[in-house]
Amino acid sequence: MDEPAVVTDRPVRIQIVEDERIVALDLRTGLEQLGYEVVGIASDEPEALRLARHTEPDLVLMDIHLDRGSDGISAARKLRELLAVPVIFLSAYGEPETLQRAAEAAPYGYLLKPFELRELNATVRMAMVRRAEERKTEVAERRLRLALESARLAVLELDTSPSGHRLRWVGQEAVPELRSLTQAQSLVELSDGLEPRGQDALQTLVQLGTPMDLTCAWQADGEPSRWLEIHARHFEPEGVIIGMVRDVSERVERENHLRQAAVAFDATDEAILFLDGEQRVLSCNSAFAQLTGWVALDVIGHRPEEFLFARRQGDPTRDPEAHHWHGEVTCRRRDGSSFPALQHFAAVLNDDGQASHHVLSFADISEIRQAQHALRHQALHDALTGLGNRVLLQQALQTVTGPMALVFMDLDGFKTINDTLGHDAGDALLKQVATRIRALLRKDDVAVRLGGDEFVMLLQHVDHDEAALHVTHKLLAAVAQPLMLEVPDSSPPQVQSVLMTASIGVALYPSQVDSPQTLLRAADAAMYQAKARGRCRSVLFESAMADVASHRLQLEQGLRVALELGQFRLAWQPVVDLRTADIVGAEVLLRWRHPELGDVPPSRFIPVAEDMGLITRIGAWVLDEAVAQAAAWRGQGLVDLRVAVNVSVRQFEQDDVPALVAQTLMRHGFPAHLLELELTESLIAQAATTELALLRLRQLGVRLALDDFGTGFSSLAQLTALPMDRLKIDRSFINALAQEGSAHAVVRSIVALASGLNLSITAEGVETLGQQEWLLSLAEMDAQGYLFHKPIPADALAMLLSR
Repeated sequence: MDEPAVVTDRPVRIQIVEDERIVALDLRTGLEQLGYEVVGIASDEPEALRLARHTEPDLVLMDIHLDRGSDGISAARKLRELLAVPVIFLSAYGEPETLQRAAEAAPYGYLLKPFELRELNATVRMAMVRRAEERKTEVAERRLRLALESARLAVLELDTSPSGHRLRWVGQEAVPELRSLTQAQSLVELSDGLEPRGQDALQTLVQLGTPMDLTCAWQADGEPSRWLEIHARHFEPEGVIIGMVRDVSERVERENHLRQAAVAFDATDEAILFLDGEQRVLSCNSAFAQLTGWVALDVIGHRPEEFLFARRQGDPTRDPEAHHWHGEVTCRRRDGSSFPALQHFAAVLNDDGQASHHVLSFADISEIRQAQHALRHQALHDALTGLGNRVLLQQALQTVTGPMALVFMDLDGFKTINDTLGHDAGDALLKQVATRIRALLRKDDVAVRLGGDEFVMLLQHVDHDEAALHVTHKLLAAVAQPLMLEVPDSSPPQVQSVLMTASIGVALYPSQVDSPQTLLRAADAAMYQAKARGRCRSVLFESAMADVASHRLQLEQGLRVALELGQFRLAWQPVVDLRTADIVGAEVLLRWRHPELGDVPPSRFIPVAEDMGLITRIGAWVLDEAVAQAAAWRGQGLVDLRVAVNVSVRQFEQDDVPALVAQTLMRHGFPAHLLELELTESLIAQAATTELALLRLRQLGVRLALDDFGTGFSSLAQLTALPMDRLKIDRSFINALAQEGSAHAVVRSIVALASGLNLSITAEGVETLGQQEWLLSLAEMDAQGYLFHKPIPADALAMLLSR
């Protein structure tokens, strides 16, 4: 007996489909004798399909003509398509038509009845061998598809025959991103979506057989562009092109980002170090080498702490476990020098949240710190003489810890020097006096120029009269030494010897006054006594010197009725375009003629008015008068004029300034954009309480200017946060431009700051052509000063405007 076919380690399982019951049973007996397992017998098509689904046979022996009109060929086709079961036809019919129909079902054999068992056995065995080989192919194809899916590849096959150029895709279902691409059915459809170089490469492949290996863009109609990696070859003997396509859009995007990062890495001005997980240097950019002098070979493999940072007291420290850190550090160059830097440190985290790499970047902020130091220095020091200013004096008085003497010195006849030899000579004189003062004082003593020709010295740890007077005698002697000043408008330049004297008042704490804050007032009163006694002398404060208090009382009483009696008047100082000298605005200046004291300078009565709380009424009067006058000029057809009005910090504390301004503008019908309010830095220092009011003013359309910038304590952070339109450079900086020194650097810094913040600029106190030319070399700006116009009455300004 022939050996039966087996599937793995079991007999072949066969299903019989035969409508003649006796024939089916006889066939079953014969098959079982051959060692096969018969899993069932069916007599028609529906039963054959149902039984096959249930028993899952390895092979079906199918009669072509079945019971109840069923068609065995149709049943075989369905078994093949639905269950992939091989079929052998057993039929008594062999005419060509039947054979042709049977071939359409792709049978594994065709036996004509009657047949012998040996013939049936051979046919079954060969059918199972064929099926086994097919299964190997199916497994291989399945693995290929899995591989394509795993690699996210789609395989294209292009028929290159003259009548072909049809595409066939394999594995496209594994790459959903390529769904639009794999809908292409022809070479033209594929080529149309490619960018030009891809089209050229594809045509060269088809026409010349040149291999195609490139990454290019492909875009279907109405869909986003994608990047494809294509590898294809022309197999001429087979007349086919086989290629593999991968969507690499994400990879290309990452590569583009990496290229952009690489360019930024090398092009940025910031020094950058790329570190590994242990914070050892992997690479550095060119800015790092330029800034520090270290090259890559010097630092790769080292931690920044080993070579970069110069630890100083007060420097912040970074938590070594922190993933992000930002702060100021001190860095060390290769030559040993150091510089302040603003450092950023960030960790690159992997999928587990662990730091795989780190990025350290920093920038040299030396220039910023120098500018800040210069501004801080100017905030506490007089720009002309380099001595301290009023702010420094107040700080010193607030931090008194022991006995001290305050010396108040005023130069005698300084106005005559200014009027005769000019302001430049006067400034030179003040500088020489300041130098002599510094030479006489100890390291702990404080020297201050209050303004004009007034100087104040705080003598630390002086508790008796003799010691204080001993210092004042030396000061008087030093000032009395001849001062050498250049004679203006002399050719060739000539130097003139000038003799100067001073009057000094001295007050001691705590022996003469009970608080440091009253020292200045007491010493000022003593100084006036020295002038009254003939000048060129020093006088100790005495309690009988109550004239100072009396004088203040006169000011207070006079201020209470000054408005009602019409003692106030306004002066207008034109503001000009620095380049053309055309009048573009005017600053309103308040003047007061006291019936007994005469003209009282604003520097004396404004602080008193602020202390008394009268500044609100006075400020409201000034605003109303100024707006009314400017509105009248507009009504007369004169040119629109920007009107600048000073506003005291006390007005913001005591009144609703935005409401007052809005009412004033409405009452006189004056445009808000022509009104500019000048604010002092003391107001900016209270930004937390004034910011809302300033924003309301800005909403009205009113312009805001920061007056005397650089002489107070404005914070750069507050300045950038508040709605300023203009910075006014204090006249002390302009006056100091004639001498080389820090004033030039400060003015440059202020101009650069204003430009960076998009603020307009006005320079105060411009008195010489040299000052005008130097300022013009920095930037376009407005100016006011005696070079152009002095403060004038309203009718005089109207005449200027009418011209």
